[in-house]
Formats: sequence, C-alpha cells, structure tokens
Amino acid sequence: MKSKMQSYISPLYLFTVRSVVIVVAGLFILAFCSDVHAQDPLELEETTVQTPADQWGIALTPYAWFAAQSSDVGGKALRQSFNDLASITNLGFQLRALVRWRWVLFTADWTYANQQSETVIWRTSIDMQLNQHILDMKIGGKVYDSRTPQQNGGIGIWIAIGGRYWDNTVEFTTRTEPILPGGTPSLTTTETGQTWWDPVLGISLHFPVTPNVGFLVRATGGGLGIANASIYLWDAEFVALFRVSRRFMISAGYRQFKYDRTDGSGDDEVRQTVTVTGPAIGLSIGIL
Repeated sequence: MKSKMQSYISPLYLFTVRSVVIVVAGLFILAFCSDVHAQDPLELEETTVQTPADQWGIALTPYAWFAAQSSDVGGKALRQSFNDLASITNLGFQLRALVRWRWVLFTADWTYANQQSETVIWRTSIDMQLNQHILDMKIGGKVYDSRTPQQNGGIGIWIAIGGRYWDNTVEFTTRTEPILPGGTPSLTTTETGQTWWDPVLGISLHFPVTPNVGFLVRATGGGLGIANASIYLWDAEFVALFRVSRRFMISAGYRQFKYDRTDGSGDDEVRQTVTVTGPAIGLSIGIL
C-alpha cells in the first residue's frame, strides 16, 4: 500500500483553460492601466538608467506545459500521457515571476495542481485527491553580455542560486459497500504527504536574433542528497521568444525535468524517479 500511495505523489505540470483565461485577463487589465516602460518583458536585458524607477523591472509569465510523465516508484513503472493527466486534474496553474534591480534578478516559478481519481475493486472504491505545490526561487545576476545594442546578436548569461520547495498532500477515501442490502457502508479516510527542499543552481542564456525574435535556454540542477533533498534534480528548457509589443512577449519551446529521491528507511524505504517532458507556451507581461 505504501508503494502505491507514493506513486501518486509526483509532479504534475498542467494549466487548465479556465485558469489561463482568468489570469491572463487580469494581467492584461493591469498592463494596459499602468505606464509603459521600454523594457523586455522577460527582463533579460538592462535599460539605460534614467530615473530610480527605470532601475527596476517586474514581469509575470503565466504558462502552460503540455507534459507527459514517467514515474518509477519502488520498482513499479507508471506512464501517463498529457491526456491521462488532464483527465484527472480538477485545477492546474503555473506562473513565473521575475523582479530585476539593475543587473540583479529574483525569479520564482510556482506550480499548483489539484488531481483526483477513483479506483473501484469489487465492493470497494478508493478516491485519491492530490494537492501539490512546487515553488522554485532563485536570486542571481548577469555574469556576461556580448549582445549588440540593437539586440540582434551576441549572448547574455545569468547565473542564480536558490531552492525548489515541494509540498504534496494526498488524501485517500476508501468506501466499502455492505454485502447485505440495507447495511451501512464502511468509510475510511487517510492522509499522507511529502515536503522537501532541493538546493538548486540555475543558468539562463539569451540569444537575440532581431529586436523582436530571440532564443532562451534555461537549465537548473541540484538536490545532491543534502539533508532531505533529492539525490539529483535537473530541469532544462529551450524556447523561442517573440515580442508582440513593448511589454508583451510570447515564448514557445520544449521543457524536460527529472528527479531521483528516496523516502523512508529500512523496509519502508521507497525510491522514486520521475521524468516530466513536453512542449510549453507562455505569455510574458512587463508590469514595471
């Protein structure tokens, strides 16, 4: 039972349509109701400092990751396509935030998922509900920049350090129908979960092609088995960037991440390896 319960505690990267509509609509209202600054919505370039306000930049990026998942838990393999995950997801939400002060950056990447499924075995039904939060936070800065003033060549490199927080809570409700008619069903609810931090180091590389088109490569690694951290964690993404206005940018690309960790000890020890991969698309909005 423990292995089965652990198999449900794995990252889910889904963005439902209703979440996209609500978040994007709100951000559009905010964007059009505030002053415009000539800054890259991704804040991957500095502007000429003219006033104290120009030293700051804020960008929000709601995005969708159409991912499939491969999990190996306690020697058992579980393979789920994007459609499999979407069919059992009540709500999914993903958002990146970036704050810049001159060349210093603070980034946050938050995923929330509420997932539910039901399994029926003869007279017994097992309802599983997963609530998951994944929050990656880093601080760092630009270490190299050879990009042209026209943003049509060269490369910009940023390095950041921080942590990735995982919070997975799973609730199981077991209902067993009586054998004889008129009897009272047996109802049992149990809850289990995982929380841990992974120390991480990240790098971003920006390759502008024209003032409106460029490419971005992100990579993160960490874990290293420190304290309760994963044995290892890596996350890589390659995206094309398309600026549609002074403060709006579309990103589209491919992302994959993997982690390997062990929970429990002795006879209760369970090792799980999870890989999530798929295309992603986002809308970056420069707020400041």
